[in-house]
Amino acid sequence: MIKEMILVGATLFSFPVLATSDAAAPVKNPRHGLFWYETPKKEEEKKAENKYPRPVIPSADELFKMHPKDVQDLLDKTRDYALFKLSPDVVLDYYKVQDAARRKSAAFTSLTGYVMLENPQLNAASDYPITNPGNAEKQRERQELKSKSLIKNRDEYALLFFSEPNCGFCVQQSRILENFQRETSWYIKEIDITRQPAARKKFNVDRAPVTILIKRNSDTDKWMPVSVGVDSLDNLRTSIYNMTRVLNGELDPRQFFTNEKQQGGFFDPLKGANK
Repeated sequence: MIKEMILVGATLFSFPVLATSDAAAPVKNPRHGLFWYETPKKEEEKKAENKYPRPVIPSADELFKMHPKDVQDLLDKTRDYALFKLSPDVVLDYYKVQDAARRKSAAFTSLTGYVMLENPQLNAASDYPITNPGNAEKQRERQELKSKSLIKNRDEYALLFFSEPNCGFCVQQSRILENFQRETSWYIKEIDITRQPAARKKFNVDRAPVTILIKRNSDTDKWMPVSVGVDSLDNLRTSIYNMTRVLNGELDPRQFFTNEKQQGGFFDPLKGANK
């Protein structure tokens, strides 16, 4: 009897130990393996996945707060990984990051509109209108400035037109100069570079057509080319207008494309600079 009791007690004490041992053992999932149609990954695939791990995508709020360089870096990684794996879930990762970048850009654009209205001195709209009435007025102002300046300087300056025989470009440019002369009454002298080598050498002309602006009746040897090759009438007028202002000391060469209305404004490169 005593032996039977000892045997039962030993059996009861052994149950917790067995349970503990079973709980600690790893649970095997019988649904893995070839029997369950699971193809084991090749060694090359495992190496590639270790070398190029899947990028971790933060939450939408965290993405929006990230630095742009970090967003760009994550965008590049998710794009490359999506091209590497070509599966819907990783492509979705890329567009999650892309969405955050898009929203940050939209926020920046909105802030730009707000800041430009709040700080008119940084707004180009006053000097560069984008509406049709504004553009029409801008063109009218420019033409008026050029016309007044060309009329004012026609007795102070003249044009030398360098040409050569059998030059079709010279013929075309001479017609443009005739139109300019008809509009402004400027004095224009044509010089054949094959017959006047001294003038050719003095003004450093090695080909034709070339149009040079000179200062008339001046002790100083002021001259500058204003056209090389065949130029349009509008470009010629603009170049002469700008160059006369430079030679008169009204304009710094660094402001060559800045008209009188723009000086001191948004498009003046020397605005606020120590000249």
